[in-house]
Amino acid sequence: MLTARFPRLQSFYFRLLGLQLLEEQERHRSRILCCTLAIVTFVPLTIAFGLRNIHNMDRLTDTLCSVLVDLLALCKIGCCLGRYKETRRLIKSLQELLEREHHWEPAAAIIARQNARDQFISSLYTLCFLLAGFSACLMSPLNMVVSYWRTGQLQPDYPFPSVYPWDNRQLHNYLFAYLWTVCAALGVALPTICVDTLFCSLTHNLCAVFEICRHKMKSFRGNAAAHSQRKLRHIFHLYGDCLDFGSSLNRLYRPLIFAQLMAASLHLCVLCYQLSRNLLQPGVLFYAAFMATMLGQLAIYCHGGSCVQAESQLFAQAIYESDWPELLLAGYPAVGRSLQIAMTRAQRGSRIDGYFFEANRETFVLIVRTAISYVTLLRSFS
Repeated sequence: MLTARFPRLQSFYFRLLGLQLLEEQERHRSRILCCTLAIVTFVPLTIAFGLRNIHNMDRLTDTLCSVLVDLLALCKIGCCLGRYKETRRLIKSLQELLEREHHWEPAAAIIARQNARDQFISSLYTLCFLLAGFSACLMSPLNMVVSYWRTGQLQPDYPFPSVYPWDNRQLHNYLFAYLWTVCAALGVALPTICVDTLFCSLTHNLCAVFEICRHKMKSFRGNAAAHSQRKLRHIFHLYGDCLDFGSSLNRLYRPLIFAQLMAASLHLCVLCYQLSRNLLQPGVLFYAAFMATMLGQLAIYCHGGSCVQAESQLFAQAIYESDWPELLLAGYPAVGRSLQIAMTRAQRGSRIDGYFFEANRETFVLIVRTAISYVTLLRSFS
């Protein structure tokens, strides 16, 4: 077996969603359709809350934050359903690629290291996301208890901004509304965790194969001409497979990255604003956890894209550091031209983008700076 880690965490959450990444089993689309229905029916309630409180900046920004989360979750559900077969083919092709190289001991160490890093990042991101959702759902009953203890009146409170067409001061109505909100939160969390952690796993394993290409190129020795050329062809074919996989991954995630990066500045802006307005309130823990989750969500895409680009470009340096002079001295100028072409292509690397902007660390910093400038503007209005 290749490794029990690829993609272990992602497979578990996809099974909860009713989809299979690796096994040929029947899908349970009713689960993902229930998630979609819970979100779609909850969004109008959130929008109605925002329209009712359009002159209240605190509640309006809270509404905007909730709507953005819901819309991004719907995009990710669409990605799960609309590109399910393509995603499975992509995972199987990467798994076959890793299986072929796993028998080489240095390659096995690289794959194990990258998968361990992926599972750590994915587990930490999942924990933050679930903690934010759990704290939001738990905060509402606690606020109701505190309010009742202080005022003697029981005022309904909800995990996320929403209004309902019935009186929730009656206990059975409130319980129904509360369960509806919790189902919507679960419908947001599950597909978001699935899609984001899968991208993290795919990029880490792609970086592993690029790193294997680089190590093979550095260890290349041009002594026996026929053997050396066969080995060189194998390395170039492996690098070409990596570039093809990177292009397929980019095509699969490009619309989602576009939506994620377009909404990120505004999303982080309203979260920063809410965090600054609730520094001395019990809700500060929820907003802090939510902020960490959104930063982690953005970082997964920007860090993954940056790592893929960097690892793919390092292949050019590996060619330069290899034992290519031996082949030129042995009278194989065609090999020299092939190395030059490979170096030129490797300098471009493999890029992950969202149509108009690349997913890299520079984009991450730019989005955070833009969000901070938006916060200053919002605070001047409040």
